[in-house]
Amino acid sequence: MNWRQLFKGTTVAYTAVPLLAFSATLLLVVSLGLDWQASFNRAIGLIGLVCGAAGLAAAIYLLLASRREQALVRQVTEGARLMADGELDQRVVSSPSHESTGLAEEFNRMSDVIESRVRAFETERRQMAVAIDTMGDGVIVVDSETTVTLVSRAAEWLLGINAQTARGRPLAQVMRDPEVLNLVATAAGTRQMQRAELELLYERRFLGVIATPVSGNDREDVVLTIRDVTRARQIETTRREFVSNVSHELRSPLASASAMVEVLESGAIDDRETALDFLQRIRGDVTRMTSLVDELLELSSLESGQMPVHMAPVSVNDVLNEIVERFQLAASSDGIELSSNPLKDLPHVMGEQRRLEQVLTNLVENALRFTPRGGKITLKAQQETEWVIVTVADTGVGIPREHLPHVFERFYKVDRSRREKGTGLGLAISKHLVQVQGGDISATSVEGEGSEFRVKLRRAT
Repeated sequence: MNWRQLFKGTTVAYTAVPLLAFSATLLLVVSLGLDWQASFNRAIGLIGLVCGAAGLAAAIYLLLASRREQALVRQVTEGARLMADGELDQRVVSSPSHESTGLAEEFNRMSDVIESRVRAFETERRQMAVAIDTMGDGVIVVDSETTVTLVSRAAEWLLGINAQTARGRPLAQVMRDPEVLNLVATAAGTRQMQRAELELLYERRFLGVIATPVSGNDREDVVLTIRDVTRARQIETTRREFVSNVSHELRSPLASASAMVEVLESGAIDDRETALDFLQRIRGDVTRMTSLVDELLELSSLESGQMPVHMAPVSVNDVLNEIVERFQLAASSDGIELSSNPLKDLPHVMGEQRRLEQVLTNLVENALRFTPRGGKITLKAQQETEWVIVTVADTGVGIPREHLPHVFERFYKVDRSRREKGTGLGLAISKHLVQVQGGDISATSVEGEGSEFRVKLRRAT
C-alpha cells in the first residue's frame, strides 16, 4: 500500500468527522431554540466524544492496514527464500480489494517467469547430458585449476575410470598420462586446440585426444574429446602388411623368372636340357603368382560379401571321403598316414559342397606341409546338438602359443623360412568360407605335438 495515500485517508478521517459532528450539533441547537451557552457547552462535549471515536476508528484502521502490509511482506520474503532454495512454485495470495494487490501480482508474475526459464534450462541441461552420454567419443571437462568437472559414460569405458569419483579431483589423479596433462596445459596456455594420439600399453589400445579451450562466464575450461582409434590403427597396419606381403610374394617369383630368362638369353637356350629345366621353373613361378592373384581376388570377394553362396544340405561323410581319396597318394609318397573316421548316420549340414571341400583342402594341405614323415593326419566328424563338428588333426610340428591367435590372418606365417611353401592366404580364405556358410572355425595346438582345426557347421533340418 502507498503510505502517502494511507496518510491522506487518515487526515480526511480526522478532519471531516469532527466538522460533520459540529455542524449537526449547531443545526440541532438552532432548530430547537435551546439555551445557546448550555447548548454550546454540550455541543463541545459531543464533538469531543465524536472526535475521540473517530480517532480510535482511524487508529484501528491504521493498525489493521499495517498488519496486512506486514503479512504481505512476510509472504514475499518467505516466497523469495523458498525460491532461492529451489521451490519455484511459490505464489503470494492477496485480497482483491487490498491496495497492495499490485505487489502480489508483480511477485507472482516474476515467479512465473523464473520458473518457466529455470524449467527450460533444466530441459536443455538434461538433453545435453543425454547427448554427451550417448556419444561414442568420451568427453572430460576440466576447469582452470585442472579439476575434473564432467566425465561422460564413453570416457568411463575408454579410460576405465568412475565418473562419480573422478569429478572434483585433479586431472592428474584421474588420467596418469603426462602427455594428456601436457596437452591440457598447452591448450589452456595458448587458448588453441591441441591434438595427440596415445597408446594404452596395458590394453594395447590407441586413443585420439583433442583438447579444446572454452571460455565463458569468467571460466577458462578445457574440453577433452577422446576417441578409440584402435580399429583404424589396426586397419592401417594390416594395409601396410598386406602391401608388403603381396610385394614380397610377387617379387620373389618375378625376380627368379627374370634371372632365368636372362640366362636363357645369354646362350643357355641352346642347351636343351637346361632350357627345359628353366622353362619348368618359370612355369612354376607363373603358376604361383597366378594362384596368389586368384586367392587375393577370392578373399576380396569374400570380405566384401560379393561372393554368392548357394546353401543346401551337404553330406559331410561324402566330403571327407572325397578329400581323403584326393590326397591319399601325396600323403603316402611323403610317408604320412591319412585317414578319416566319419560317424554313421551323421546328419547333413547346411552349406555349399564345393566351398566345404575347398576349406578341408586348405586344412589338409597345411597339415601335409608341416607333418614330417611317419606322421599321421586324421579327419573325423561328430554331432553336437544342432551342430556338426569336422576336425582335421595332425601330429606335425605344431604352432607356438603366441602365434595361434593370428593363424587366420592374411599372409600370416608361423615359420617365415617356409615362405615358399604357400601364399599365407589359405587359412584366411577358409575362415571366411566357413563364416559365409553360417559356421565357425578354430584351432588348437601344442608345439612339437601337432595341431587340430575344428570346423563347426549347422545341421540341416
